[in-house]
Amino acid sequence: MTVRISKSRVDLGDSRLDNPVLRGYGEIKASPSISGGTLTLNLSTASVFEVALNANITTFTVSNPVPTGNAQSFTLIFVADGTARTVTWGNAISWPGATAPTLTSTSGQRDFFTFYTSTAGGFFAFIAGQNY
Repeated sequence: MTVRISKSRVDLGDSRLDNPVLRGYGEIKASPSISGGTLTLNLSTASVFEVALNANITTFTVSNPVPTGNAQSFTLIFVADGTARTVTWGNAISWPGATAPTLTSTSGQRDFFTFYTSTAGGFFAFIAGQNY
């Protein structure tokens, strides 16, 4: 295993860290764009995604989840543009009761969603809060 240490970062190269004690931590936030109706969230680059919801999403993809047997979660924040938008979540996303939420459309308001998996990509989805 190669360990690289810089002033504010320790890179374990995807190896495991057992029993750490942390004083504080942050999460990497990315701001991917919707392009041609497609939104891709790359879990190897961030765990929080803030997306300007300025188009309908017809293809929603989550790439690079951890291998089966490991747990992973991420947060998705949509920022509304004032127009009612829709998302085609696809088969990999499971909402409670098989019913996806209606997205907030008020300009500048945010919807927060969390997602969890331990099966390398089949995600349980949760509403963390809407219309903030």
